[in-house]
Amino acid sequence: MKNAVLATIIFTAAFTVKAKAQSIFDKIDRLAGKVENATYKVDRAANAADRAGKTGGKLAGMLGKKKENSTASHIDANGENKTVITITGMEMEKFQKLNDLLENTDGVTSSKMKYSSGKSTITVMHKGDTQNLMR
Repeated sequence: MKNAVLATIIFTAAFTVKAKAQSIFDKIDRLAGKVENATYKVDRAANAADRAGKTGGKLAGMLGKKKENSTASHIDANGENKTVITITGMEMEKFQKLNDLLENTDGVTSSKMKYSSGKSTITVMHKGDTQNLMR
């Protein structure tokens, strides 16, 4: 009889420990499911953002990029043309020589230069059109 009571106590204790362990495993499983669900949602959001970026790139490609005009011409009140020449990556000495050549060109009334190591401009006031100025 003593053995039967002892066996019942051991069986009950083992069953209780097993039930608690199963409860812990169930909680871990639910937590893993929540993590998996969150990962799935993040992946979907990343894929949607990637598709949106590709679509935006395609639209920008279809619209084309705005090209910067290296010369822009305007006619002022005196009937003179104002031409702005934009140059990138030129050394100061060469830029100064170009400005001197433009100043000594027939029809040029004035020129102003603005030098920068990246992007420089020469503003030329002249008679006639820009195409004749560049010949």
